[in-house]
Amino acid sequence: MQVIYSSGMRPYVLICAAFALLFVSVAAHASGRVALLIGNSDYASPEMALRNPVNDVAALGDALRELGFDVSEATDQNADTMRKALTDFGTAATGAEMAVFFYAGHGVQIGGENHLIGTDFQGSDLNALRRSSISIDTVRDVIAKAGPKVGILLLDACRNNPFSDSGMVQRGLVRIRGGAGLLIAYATDPGNVAYDGLGQNSVFTASLLDHIATPDLDIRLMLGRVRQQVVLETDGRQIPWVEESVLDNHSFAPGLEAQPVQDETASDLAHWRDISSSSEIQDFERYLKAHPEGLFASFAHERIAALHSGTQATLAPVSASLSKADPDRVAAALLALGHLSDEQTRDLGPALNNYRRRLPAQETASAERLYEDAAQVSVFLAATTLQRLRTDIVALRSIERTLAIAEDALKQIEDIARTNADALPVLQQARNDVYDIYRSRGIILRRLDQSRSYYDEIMNRAAVFFPPDLETSILRAAADSRDLGYANTQLTEDAATFLRHVAQVDDSTKGSYQWLADLIPPD
Repeated sequence: MQVIYSSGMRPYVLICAAFALLFVSVAAHASGRVALLIGNSDYASPEMALRNPVNDVAALGDALRELGFDVSEATDQNADTMRKALTDFGTAATGAEMAVFFYAGHGVQIGGENHLIGTDFQGSDLNALRRSSISIDTVRDVIAKAGPKVGILLLDACRNNPFSDSGMVQRGLVRIRGGAGLLIAYATDPGNVAYDGLGQNSVFTASLLDHIATPDLDIRLMLGRVRQQVVLETDGRQIPWVEESVLDNHSFAPGLEAQPVQDETASDLAHWRDISSSSEIQDFERYLKAHPEGLFASFAHERIAALHSGTQATLAPVSASLSKADPDRVAAALLALGHLSDEQTRDLGPALNNYRRRLPAQETASAERLYEDAAQVSVFLAATTLQRLRTDIVALRSIERTLAIAEDALKQIEDIARTNADALPVLQQARNDVYDIYRSRGIILRRLDQSRSYYDEIMNRAAVFFPPDLETSILRAAADSRDLGYANTQLTEDAATFLRHVAQVDDSTKGSYQWLADLIPPD
């Protein structure tokens, strides 16, 4: 087995890892955190050669060791040695806290099954391809049998190859389901290829290295940042996606960040999500006290008024259409209106009664009215969230350009300071400047985490109940009914974007953030 190590970790990985080590004892997490990294670059067929998989394994291996993982690296492996490495990994992963399998190289789908190709492959038929590869199903089964607390498959395995170009197999990988406690992250969406990258690492692995050492960042949020970065860097040509059935929170860098910075926008969103299904007036009053001009202030006032009058209000009669309506659609609409929480979806009665109380007594609570009310709220919240996302994406790009310049300057000053002690004060200031830029970047990334997740939640819920042929005029109705004054051109355009995103929702798009491609700012 050839093992490759890399001494040149990215500066930002080192900085993030250093911060993680300040707050976490690596020794406390070394036991039970295991990883197998396979990278195939040097294939027997010269036309299949890839530049970066070996580099990807070396860089990721360094990053994981810094985070307390017991890492096995296998590079330029044939099918037999990949199977042997996988067997050994299964033994090491038995009962582990976290087991990570990473593969970089060529991968294909054959008859609905994904295969990771060993370097020994030569030939032009499917049987030879099967013999020279291991299946992802086998990897998944090995991890499931080992039974770690959480198993993670990171598959940067959709590099383009001659046999997919020739039509021998389909391009890219096919979507598969993981089991409980398993997360599978693909570098790109089904049927597409992942970019090997122009630098030392692939686009997906480079993005992974950017975020994997962020202290106390849940793996799902971390991979959300990775997907966001890949989509933005490739102008939407590569869209990673994730399948997961993971319980609880898990982080590659567990621990607490020091003095987390309070961000008003993220705090506003988090506060509203916590109370949106509450029936207590005090919850909404506390929200308004904390966020008097918050995004959800008008909805909070509306809920307070409804709750004050609720005890005397007459329940609006129920139409036949609502009585016969699909419970899943009704639940999704009630969730959108804040009358229901995810934990209450089995009992729709109280939430429906809350909705009926807020209707004028002379009206009938119909399914059509419920869906339209929920659509109004959803379109308004989604459009305003898109505006916030777009603003923060522009800010993130700007700060990352500044960071690149600052890191280059820091390297130059470090070189000078090795032979000139007079440069040491300047070096310290440069390090402080880089730290401040990372801190600002972290604020924006946390805000994007909140907005991205919230928008995805609104969109996937809306796809369940949205009335057909919905038009952007519903946004004006939502704004006028709440005296919001948000009938500007950009908001209307964002409402139209949201309606398009909802229309595109299906099983093949869940787990990706392909809608982010519509938010890419012009250069």
